[in-house]
Amino acid sequence: MNVAVHSVHFKASNRLLAYVQSKVETVTKVSDRVNKATVFLRLDNNHMHENKIAEVCIYLPGREVVVKKEAKTFEKSVALAMEALHRIIKRNKGKYLSFKKR
Repeated sequence: MNVAVHSVHFKASNRLLAYVQSKVETVTKVSDRVNKATVFLRLDNNHMHENKIAEVCIYLPGREVVVKKEAKTFEKSVALAMEALHRIIKRNKGKYLSFKKR
């Protein structure tokens, strides 16, 4: 699976990039139909402490799933986004299988 990580308004460290890569690749445990993934890491310019945004786009055949989460750290925002993606893919996987049986 191709994983592209883009950092906006900052330079991401290699450790952060490796963490994001490993977290995003866990989606293949839920569905093997994932073609590629794109991750945007952004710093929001506000006075709040939760200004780290992770936007994860997963490309399935015929569909694109996008999840955007905000937290204090990039690691936490990526983890929250991946939990949401796992739930979405599991829910839609059941719909896909029931549609395929008809």
